Amino acid sequence: MMKNLIIRLDFVRLRNETHIELNENVIDIIEKFTPQTLGIVKQYAAYKPAFTTEISLLDVIRKSPYTHEIQEGDRRRNEIYRGFIDAVKSLLHHFDAAKRSAAAQIEIVMEHYGNVCIKTYDQKTAAIDDFIREFSAGNYSASISALALNDWLTALAAENQAFKNLMTKRYDEVAHRPATVRMVDARAATDKALRAILYQIEAMTRVNGEAQYRDFISKLNAVFKRYKDILAQRKGRRNVRSA
Repeated sequence: MMKNLIIRLDFVRLRNETHIELNENVIDIIEKFTPQTLGIVKQYAAYKPAFTTEISLLDVIRKSPYTHEIQEGDRRRNEIYRGFIDAVKSLLHHFDAAKRSAAAQIEIVMEHYGNVCIKTYDQKTAAIDDFIREFSAGNYSASISALALNDWLTALAAENQAFKNLMTKRYDEVAHRPATVRMVDARAATDKALRAILYQIEAMTRVNGEAQYRDFISKLNAVFKRYKDILAQRKGRRNVRSA
């Protein structure tokens, strides 16, 4: 079996803006070489409108009156969550052995939840709800009170609820718009069309040889490598934060 000539990239892991930037680069390269020369006229005819739909949906998301508020709300709950974590870690070094022991109990639960801040909006909302419930009942509630951490949990619960309210408002706003395609579906359509192009290019190299596609594949791989490195760097930063 012949090896893949084109670098494999996990398009799903790219953020919306980065996903669009990647495809803009791909389109620039294709149009420089022309779909006719590359033998991908049919595939490109499906790819270009799929990507146009994706761009139009990102514009809609950016224009939502709730987008900035949601981003700010998420930032605030992240700050409180991290503040709680830092407070517990500090208490692990408290001069009072009882307080150190209480902090150690809480730390076990914190480790179970991991780095909540890197989760998606919906995953984070659910995780914070569970996090607060776990510390508000049973043995842990006594430790929370002993360490005077109740205010942190109250503030976190308030910010998480405020975030849920904002998301509900945005869902209501979207529901009242004319029927449209979801961003996740639009991206999936773009990815499917792009993969069809990549498959066709590699198939053509097996029929016609690599020479006439070498320059195109080289430029495409340079772009894919750049975005693959972006994903690797982002994963590295997440691993450092969760360590």
